[in-house]
Amino acid sequence: MRESKDHVAIETLALCRDLHIRAMVGGGPVLTAHGLMSPSISHNASIVVDPASIRHLHSVLRERGWRDVKAGQGGQILPPARLRLAHDDKLSGLMLYSVIPGFFADPEATFDLIWERQKEIPLRGVTVRAVGRVASAVLASHDGLDGRASRQRSNFNYFVRQFQLLLTGSERLVVVDLIRNMGGCAEMSAMLEALGVEPCPFSLPSIPYVQWRLQVTEVSDQTRRALAFLELAPHGRQMMYRSKTGRLRSLGDVWTSATSLPATINAIFGARRRWADSLREVVA
Repeated sequence: MRESKDHVAIETLALCRDLHIRAMVGGGPVLTAHGLMSPSISHNASIVVDPASIRHLHSVLRERGWRDVKAGQGGQILPPARLRLAHDDKLSGLMLYSVIPGFFADPEATFDLIWERQKEIPLRGVTVRAVGRVASAVLASHDGLDGRASRQRSNFNYFVRQFQLLLTGSERLVVVDLIRNMGGCAEMSAMLEALGVEPCPFSLPSIPYVQWRLQVTEVSDQTRRALAFLELAPHGRQMMYRSKTGRLRSLGDVWTSATSLPATINAIFGARRRWADSLREVVA
């Protein structure tokens, strides 16, 4: 399985180079290269992809025999935050990440920050682009990379214990700066506290983040609050409730919230269909 995953990652990154798509390998091989360990073995190669190119890459992979694997909803309202694919000739699957739930900055800006810190690592005799050490630590301790559905399989405590021992003082400062710039202050507040760092303030999801995550053009503050509530872990939602932007503050806010409720319901509950339609359109 490990060998198959490595070859799938190498082939996918080679395809991305041919298509001029920015992409990096993540997951187990990268953690190992950075001196970190994972408590579990995934059956999928993990690739972090430029959000602007995710549909194009998905379409080309489909043309090459890859097929979508539908994840069980498990009560999850929002569309999956990652695309999972399988191939009849491959033992391992492929997982494509273009957005990180709870990292509320513009997804393009978040990817750029991770891309700037990329490293090159050897994989089966091939040098590949990989997520950097600090970004790998942040992503590994994120227990909801596919939204709330994946939190029940959290390895948060396992990873945080490693980071408390392995991350240097300067790397901890980089972690804080990276999380703040990616809009992940609420999502990663437990990690920051575990590292002995004062959590940064909560901020609502940015408009570009909501537009990308829900595939809508018009975005209200109510929709931003609803998306934050659905994506954040309990400790993140507590930060949201305590913040000024995370709750209604006046009768005017109550009125605006009531009048925009139908649009918010459509934005949230129609997101799965819109994402599925957008992927089909590219393939067609």
